[in-house]
Amino acid sequence: MISEYFDDWEVKEEFAREFISLWDGWLGRDECHKLDAVTESEWERFNQLIRLLHSKYEMYAVNLENETINKLENLDKYLPTYEEDMDRGQMNFTTIIIPSLNAVLAETWDYTYILYHKNNGTVETLNPLIKKSNLFSFSD
Repeated sequence: MISEYFDDWEVKEEFAREFISLWDGWLGRDECHKLDAVTESEWERFNQLIRLLHSKYEMYAVNLENETINKLENLDKYLPTYEEDMDRGQMNFTTIIIPSLNAVLAETWDYTYILYHKNNGTVETLNPLIKKSNLFSFSD
């Protein structure tokens, strides 16, 4: 499974990227202060999205630090608390494979996730769940 999505634990370049964020586009210099004002309830929107995805799709958690992939069974044990997430480094960010969508969902910096996909309708399929979580998606 790993070779379908990753080269040396980096998502393959053949995947397109859709960004999922608290905002509807990139923050400019005049808006960077918004990063410091994100509340726990706003941050929780990302966990809400993952819960919605888990209720509809089989998912696999990727552990980049240990270079392992495991079926995501117990979501509550997997999802970090707000405090845990604020102290995590990039190697421990949330990264999930959704095989039926041929997609990877990866947490990145600045309250943004990247949905790696193959332009196969995944973005359109997930947009209702993204909106239901009060998040936005946009591409480069």
